Amino acid sequence: MIVLAELSNFFFLAYISLYILTHFPFDIYMLLKKDKASYPTPGFESILESLSVVLTTFLFWFYMVFSPTVVLSSGKNIFVLENLSDEIRLPFILTGIIIMVVGLIVGCLGRIGRGAYLARKKAKLSTNWGHAIVRHPSYFLYITGFIGLPFAAFSPYLFVLFLGIPGYIITAKNEDKVLIEKFGKEYEEYMGRVGRLFIKIRKRK
Repeated sequence: MIVLAELSNFFFLAYISLYILTHFPFDIYMLLKKDKASYPTPGFESILESLSVVLTTFLFWFYMVFSPTVVLSSGKNIFVLENLSDEIRLPFILTGIIIMVVGLIVGCLGRIGRGAYLARKKAKLSTNWGHAIVRHPSYFLYITGFIGLPFAAFSPYLFVLFLGIPGYIITAKNEDKVLIEKFGKEYEEYMGRVGRLFIKIRKRK
């Protein structure tokens, strides 16, 4: 019989590992290249937006790290509904894992694309890798994480993460405005081809 707690926590550890491997090297590179090739990003326009994004993002990563630690040390997780059968829990857990995997892949591809952008000597719109799928792959990663984690962990308490979704949607809209000012018509054409946070289905002519 599958031990669902071990399945979830193995996935969490793999998720964190892949995130670190694809993000930290490029984050360091971005810091080193910041003065030569910065990518325009907006600030938060309200306290509610900043709280929505910052607090839920912190909670997301805290749980991702905290849950495996607790399970490994005590063998149980007080935040998970373990009184239900594996047959009921498994479909929800697998659904959550699939949603998070999709978001992680797009987010990691987006970070690679951002790193490729910084390797250029002049400012140029980043439209490859993850940015060819959605315009804001990093925000897509967190939104799918907020949706998928409550199911992957089978923890109703984590539905509080849904409060962070509007914050990331607003931030993505604000970033679109900044990028239009920076790249003008080029970005507007890019908006027509690629969805903000969801894959745009093109109509056949």
